[in-house]
Amino acid sequence: MHHRQMKTLLIIVSILILPLNNSKLTHSNNVSGYSNSPKFQQIIINAGADQELIIYTHDSFLAWGLDPQTTLNAAFSDWGVANDVTINLKLFGGMVNALNSLIFEKNAPVADVVIGLDSIMVNRAKDAEVLMPYTDANLENISTSLIAALDPEKYLLPIDYGLIALIFDTEFISASNSPELADLTFDNLLTAFGEDFVVQDPTLSATGINFLLYQIIFYKEILDQDWKDWWRAAKGLVTISRSWSDSWSRVFSDKQDHMMVSYGTDPAYNAFFNYSFEQNAALISKDSTKYSWMQIEGIGLVNGATNVTLAKSYIDFALSPAFQNLLALNNWMFPANTEVALPPSYDYAITAENVTILNDFVTPEYIGANYQIWLNEWEQLIFDTGFWWLWVLIPAVVALIAIIATVVIFTRSKKLDIE
Repeated sequence: MHHRQMKTLLIIVSILILPLNNSKLTHSNNVSGYSNSPKFQQIIINAGADQELIIYTHDSFLAWGLDPQTTLNAAFSDWGVANDVTINLKLFGGMVNALNSLIFEKNAPVADVVIGLDSIMVNRAKDAEVLMPYTDANLENISTSLIAALDPEKYLLPIDYGLIALIFDTEFISASNSPELADLTFDNLLTAFGEDFVVQDPTLSATGINFLLYQIIFYKEILDQDWKDWWRAAKGLVTISRSWSDSWSRVFSDKQDHMMVSYGTDPAYNAFFNYSFEQNAALISKDSTKYSWMQIEGIGLVNGATNVTLAKSYIDFALSPAFQNLLALNNWMFPANTEVALPPSYDYAITAENVTILNDFVTPEYIGANYQIWLNEWEQLIFDTGFWWLWVLIPAVVALIAIIATVVIFTRSKKLDIE
């Protein structure tokens, strides 16, 4: 190919790609187009044992207590030593990434157990056939209502639960200086706090997905309005972070924002650590009725697990009081085991009492049929810059150009050979 032809080709490709360089679509590990190698931290516990169990979970699991290392030992190491098992723990930045990895690996499964998929993601996990049911698990003291709400087929078993809430830094926001908190609506969430508010990307974060469902179902079932209107108003105003941990750092470490999506147990966390005894969590209201969305996290057996018997044994342990007692003060969620007593600091937590739970307005099947559509609509609304069609067109154009270039080069080489 002549230099002039090559230069023309490069100019064409550059023009086509230029809009993408200005795009806000900067995240890569999303639900609809995930990376095959999302980042994770790896911890090897009780190395050198005769057997190995590989567990996928998120990087904030059991990480928020007085002594995370002791908690890690109680949750994984002690069981591993007692059963002569090496625990290979892979901690993902978000459970969407963990689920994406399970799906990518489904033809050659790596993990045996997954902890942290929830009542929304279970539908996609089941559709992708990356879990298998564990119907004979020891569920004697596990809340039957949680089992029914999470997955009656028991592909995923409840491990903990909590209410989605808006939490804030009381150094900047309090009931005294922000009367909107007493009767918070989605509208004044933006008008009063939008510039200081951070929400997690629902295509990456389990907390983000649950907040999105909170907002969608509230708009559909309570307000009878288009849920996308709120996000149109929020776009460019609120901060969208990649994970719950990133949001926490922005609000409580870096003080860049002052309110975030989290859980109704955060006031219990503050009380336990003596940070503040002032309520620092709010729910959305309408006509003085409080509404929330319940996130139920589960533990599941990976389809194709190397050692199914061992994996089931660990799941039974995770549902027992010995493990469930760790959740309240380290994962800051309500344990699924009804025999576990809650610590005194949970007197400050927001419970389901006197709160209308939006999960009750829809069925798991309805969520499963629609949430991927909602995610796609959200992603296009928030990150689309007017060049969305180029993401489909450019690969085809580049492939076509490559074919044409190959044909031209081959034709010219044949001509030169003849000459």
